[in-house]
Amino acid sequence: MDYQLDIRTLLITLILGNVFMVLLIAAYRYRSPRDTASSLFIVSKWLQSACWLLVMIRGCLPGPQAILLSNVLMLGGGGLEVVALLMISGAFGVKARRYYAVITALSILSYGLIYFFYHSETLLIASTSLWAVFFIAFPAYRFIANQGGSLLQTVMGVIYAAAAFIMLARAFAAFFSGRDMNIFSPGLVQQIYYITIFLVMILGMAGFVLLSRERSYETLRRMADVDELTGILNRRAFIDRAQLAAAAASERSEPISFLLLDIDHFKQVNDNYGHVTGDWALQNFASTVEFYLGPRDLFGRYGGEEFALLLPGADEEESSRKAEQLRVAIMSSRIEGHPLQYTVSIGVITLVPTKSAQLDQLYKLSDAALYEAKQGGRNRVVRSRWPE
Repeated sequence: MDYQLDIRTLLITLILGNVFMVLLIAAYRYRSPRDTASSLFIVSKWLQSACWLLVMIRGCLPGPQAILLSNVLMLGGGGLEVVALLMISGAFGVKARRYYAVITALSILSYGLIYFFYHSETLLIASTSLWAVFFIAFPAYRFIANQGGSLLQTVMGVIYAAAAFIMLARAFAAFFSGRDMNIFSPGLVQQIYYITIFLVMILGMAGFVLLSRERSYETLRRMADVDELTGILNRRAFIDRAQLAAAAASERSEPISFLLLDIDHFKQVNDNYGHVTGDWALQNFASTVEFYLGPRDLFGRYGGEEFALLLPGADEEESSRKAEQLRVAIMSSRIEGHPLQYTVSIGVITLVPTKSAQLDQLYKLSDAALYEAKQGGRNRVVRSRWPE
């Protein structure tokens, strides 16, 4: 059976779909602060609606101008949608900006050459399809290649990659078909193209909303888990993750080391230099320690000037070396433009955890070792032992 899509009906669907998406996004973001990504996404949908409307009424307008304008609106709207999705996912960095600046300039140049020298709708269709490949290939690659990304981003990347392949097939069909081609030309490639445009429209809408929710969730999770001043784990988040790490070490019969660190005479830092300098000292302390941490190490602020460090897999020798390394690094660190120098005392305990070993017991034993370090003159490392 020879099945042909009604192109005009599908164009009406695309117009109404994009308009409804604008209304839904506006309603979704109504009580939220305005952001650039949402504004760009809404503008992109208006441009795409204008593009398909112009295609619908092209018979009422001068041919070459209408064709050129519709293609410009298509790429402009699609490009802004892609940029909005990259922004909402945090992937629109310097490289992405340069990439889109280059391909935008090249696409404009390509359109100008075809419009002024060839006057060929077939070439415009081929050029539009080819540049569309470049516009959506970048997010496809970023979403798929991002190892820290979510499953949602991976799925979106795969769908965009498939859409890029179909756009490429349409470009080749226009180049090598050997006949004039326009937006209403019949054929399997054209039908697949319009179906792809429709699916990408749905994907853009769903992806934008879901990525927005994903970003909001990540922001809330970070606010709940991260100490605002130092940017490391807060006490609750550190304890939760440390308990999981200890349980995993217990199953593998792997040693763990718990370090409790306290900045020496920190009250004097606040009294002598002020709380602003005290905050700088805490931030400098946290960044110095983070520099020496491994990928599995957990670092959190227990409160005030007291910090905790869990080293999965570290035995007594390794944890002693790490603690001494941190002590020396803190003693040698400086706050830029400030004469302040400070030291740290560290209490350490190492054991192969069992199911009966609780994190609060590790804290108490390392706290006792830390107290001994303070009593012994500060700026030193003292090790505690697990009771037999």
